[in-house]
This record gives sequence, structure tokens and C-alpha cells, in this order.
Amino acid sequence: MRATVLLSLVVSVFAATTSTKHHGHTGHHTSSTTAVTKTKTTAAVRTTTTTTAAVQTTTNATAAVVPQTTTTTTTTVATSAAVKTALATTTIASIINTSGACVVSSYAGFASCASSTKILIQGPFTVPAENVINLSLKSGATVILSGTVTFAKSTTLTGNDHLLTVTGSGITFESDPSNQGILYGNGQLYWDGKGANGGVNKPKFVSIRTTGSTFKGIKVINSPVHCFSIGGSSNLIDGITFDNSAGASLGHNTDGFDVSGTDITVQNSWVHNQDDCLAINNANGVNFLNNICIGGHGASVGSVQSGAVVENVYIQNITIADSDNGVRVKTVYGATSGLVSNITYQDITLSNIAKFGVVVRQDYLNGGPTGKAAGQLPIKGLTLKNVHGSVTGQSVFILCATGECSEFNFSEIAVAPVKASCSGISPAPTGC
Repeated sequence: MRATVLLSLVVSVFAATTSTKHHGHTGHHTSSTTAVTKTKTTAAVRTTTTTTAAVQTTTNATAAVVPQTTTTTTTTVATSAAVKTALATTTIASIINTSGACVVSSYAGFASCASSTKILIQGPFTVPAENVINLSLKSGATVILSGTVTFAKSTTLTGNDHLLTVTGSGITFESDPSNQGILYGNGQLYWDGKGANGGVNKPKFVSIRTTGSTFKGIKVINSPVHCFSIGGSSNLIDGITFDNSAGASLGHNTDGFDVSGTDITVQNSWVHNQDDCLAINNANGVNFLNNICIGGHGASVGSVQSGAVVENVYIQNITIADSDNGVRVKTVYGATSGLVSNITYQDITLSNIAKFGVVVRQDYLNGGPTGKAAGQLPIKGLTLKNVHGSVTGQSVFILCATGECSEFNFSEIAVAPVKASCSGISPAPTGC
């Protein structure tokens, strides 16, 4: 039974008691802020933030209005010793203007801010079990996250659900530098070593489906499974911290950034997880810049499935430490169509990589690689430049189906010890 309450400007609160849910820079949208209830449901990086957000101020008579604040703060993120020299100090200016913001200080408070173009989410508060937040925002809206929003453990939300979904055009979603915005997913209550492949139901965390928007400075802790699912177009993801280090033993499928969109940039971010730091699945024009990846499966293109196209990807100045893989390109075994083209990895530092420093394979299946490449999904125009560091497994591993890999250009490959295996690619690139 689903009861729907309609408020001004299409604000909806859904209460479901028995059902189960399954798995450009311009635009104009009819917008609402929706709270949804479902019963189915290691380098120290020091960042001084000083960013100016010039936004429209809207006063909502039914909501609290906060005075203008101007704050400069310094945030220190501690990482493992393996990457102590990986990233230089980054200084970003940041001034957050909260004047005129509609304040959300509880889960129920989202409804009263539906018509606002500036929203202050003021933690701490908890989103009740079996609930998610859907923010369908007005064009040009600014959302400021201050303090911690905790999501209580749900039992009926599945991998087809996201705990937080953001849609809209020209959105700015940023942390309050005086009180860092934190999304706490309670992943430790879900982790069972099976991830999305079984066990208890596990929702994904954040879905971004926006155009021409910026997400900045947010910290995410303990995602049940996949952290950020990024789609849409012309979006900037900047200065994100994703800390799933507590999931080292039982966390699984905790991808950092899953990207499928156009003109997406992810930069200046820090990820400690148990799966791909980056996974690009169906996208054109992706930049992954100045990031640190710890504990996972590397910076990946793929796994690319039949019909998917990944083109024009630039991955630069990345440190990958204590991970299974470093550079990783993977297509699904037996794929019958699609394309991977014009992919560049440059200035990649590897430290303590367990399996492969560089791996390109066309035998990928979710249950594990087949060991035999097959498919009709070409990989062409793969450039690697200045990839260096240490592995305990193989430095380079390439397994391509006959005729499906071409135009590989590797230079300045210094991954030690050198132990390579390359098949299905001719001529073999440097490092093989």
C-alpha cells in the first residue's frame, strides 16, 4: 500500500509497507525534494578550502533561515604510509555563504525545502531504516552539507536502490568547511564478504544524475556496496573522501566511482575501498585526475559489456597503493559488440600491488576470469606513459582476443620486478 502526500511544488513523501523495489550545462526541470520510505526495501593530504559559491538566495517562509557565515578551515586526511609522498599539499580557497538557506535538520525536513534554490542539510541526524533521500533540485540550486547524516541499516533496500539520489541542472553540492559534510552509510552492518553477489540486501550509496553540476568536499564513510554512481553530463566531482577502510575483511563490491556519462571529471579525491577505485562502464570524455586509490582493485576501464562504448578517457597523476591491480582495462568474455577507444593513463604511481601492475584482459566474468579471451569488443588506442612502482605479482599482463586489440602505445613503463605475459596483441607494447 503506498500513500502519497502532495505538497507545494511537487514534494512527495512515499510510505511503502509491503512492496519491494527492484533493480550540456543547460536544462530545465520540474523539481522537488523527495523523502522516500520503502519497506522492501596511506600520505597525509592537507586541504585548505576557500571556494566561493555565488548563488541565488531564496527565503522560504516555512523554513529556518540561517545568517551568512564566512569560514576558512583546514582538513587533514590520513592515509597509509605506502603513499606518504604521493600528493603534494593542495590549497583551495573556500567561502561558503549560507545566507537565506532553507535548513534541513531532520529526515522529515526535506519536504519543507522543496521550492528552495539554496538548502543547508544540517546534521547530525539519521535517515530511518528502509528510507532513502531523493533530491530532485531546481535548476541552479546549491546544497550545503554540514555535519553528519547517518543512514540506518535497512533490510529491504537492494542493490537497485541508492540511499541518496541527486538530479537537476547546474547544481552545486558541497561540504560546509566549518563542519565537514559526512554521509555515513553503516556499511559495517551489511558487510558479509559477498558484496552484491549474495548475502544480505545491500543498497548502493550515492547516485548522481545531473548536468553541468559540481560536487565538492563531501566525505563518505562505510558504504554498503558501490559508493558513487555518476551519470549525466558535464559534471565535476572534486575533493571527495571515500573511507571504507573498515571493510578490509568483509567489504566487497565497494566501488569508488562508477562512471557512465559524458564529460565527467573526478579529481583531487581519496578512496580506500575493496573494489575498483574507478570503473568506467559506458562513457565518453572522462577525466580522472590527481587522485589516491588504496586497498581496492585499481583504476579501471570496465568491465565493458556488450553494446557499451567507452571513449576519450584521460587518467593522470594517480597513486594506487595496497591494491590488487594498478592500471586495469577489462571487457566481458564473449561480448558481441561495443568499443573501447582512445584511453590514456599517464603519471601513475604504483605501490604494493598484489596481482598486476598493468592488466588488459578480454576474458572477464563477474565470477572470475576465464583464462581465454573471446569477444567482438575492440580495444584500440590505449596509451600508457610513465607508469612506475612495485608489484608482488606480474608487472604487465595482456590477454586479448585475436584481432581485437590494436594501437597500444606504452612508454616509460618501470614496474618492478619485471614479469610480463602478453598475448593477442601485435606488435607487443613496451613492458611486454
